[in-house]
Amino acid sequence: APTAKGFFTEWNICFRGVEPMPHTVLYTSYMMRTVATRCHAEGLAVLLPCFWVYMHVGKCMLQLRKDLGDSVKRSPQFDAWIDMYAGDEFEKEVTDFIAMVDVAAKNADSDTYQKMEEHFLMSCKLEHMFWDQAQNLMKWPEMIKSLPN
Repeated sequence: APTAKGFFTEWNICFRGVEPMPHTVLYTSYMMRTVATRCHAEGLAVLLPCFWVYMHVGKCMLQLRKDLGDSVKRSPQFDAWIDMYAGDEFEKEVTDFIAMVDVAAKNADSDTYQKMEEHFLMSCKLEHMFWDQAQNLMKWPEMIKSLPN
């Protein structure tokens, strides 16, 4: 089965020297910090929106591909990306992950449940910002780009 990393290799994408976009840094840092410092249930909740959204986007792109048919020229790699995220295997993984989050939520005390909800909602907001920055080609402000790492 294809993987995201496999696509990078196939498309000759090298990230050395490529600076991540601002909201990518914010979102991934938030998820990593939550997973590393909070309980397992909160870690599950913070990660769920990413998987869920990719499945949804994959299914939307699959429908768009069906609607457009051959009227739009696409690279085979793009079709493979759609097939991966819209596929039954990925949907099962997402469904299984949702079930794990549900079990964790049912077993959580009220404080943990509230934190799970907060992390889930924050990840939803950050997921939106992640996709929005790509659509709008967001860049770092010029005065910040010139600062050393």
